[in-house]
Amino acid sequence: MHQSTTSVPTVSGEMKAQGSDAVEILLNDHTRIKSLLQQLTQSSDRMMRKQTLEQLKGLLTVHNATEENLVYPAIALVAGKKSESLHLYHETAAADMLVFELDSMLKEGGDSDKFEKTAKGLQKAVLEHIDDEEQKAFPHLQKHADEQHKQLLTQSVREFRSALTYKPPSAS
Repeated sequence: MHQSTTSVPTVSGEMKAQGSDAVEILLNDHTRIKSLLQQLTQSSDRMMRKQTLEQLKGLLTVHNATEENLVYPAIALVAGKKSESLHLYHETAAADMLVFELDSMLKEGGDSDKFEKTAKGLQKAVLEHIDDEEQKAFPHLQKHADEQHKQLLTQSVREFRSALTYKPPSAS
């Protein structure tokens, strides 16, 4: 079997905010999420899939909670893009269902081909969501937020994430 030389980012413990402002923090998450999605869709090894999915779940949990609790409301209220904010909530919920489905497949020892197809569906959905955020939502927020709003949002994101921890389940 071919072993990938790509290292999987570790997601555990405190989810430190890496970046100088709220948007940069989220963009850095996006880079890590894309890497994990690529690893998930390219792996055929069940244990590697399980490990990668656990890391992806941890990162998405913290990332999505940050966006849903702080960033999407700011997009709606500060940038005046309520419908865009609601659209992003909807996309996140749809991706969460796919993650749940993948997790269930791994726990049940399901069909490898179905897993691969679902993982690719998740990857496509998340990449489209990331593109929506990076090309539309974040630029609107950066354009319409004054310096005080930007600083408050960044401070809130840092505080929120420092309060969250993720502990991967022990290996079974």
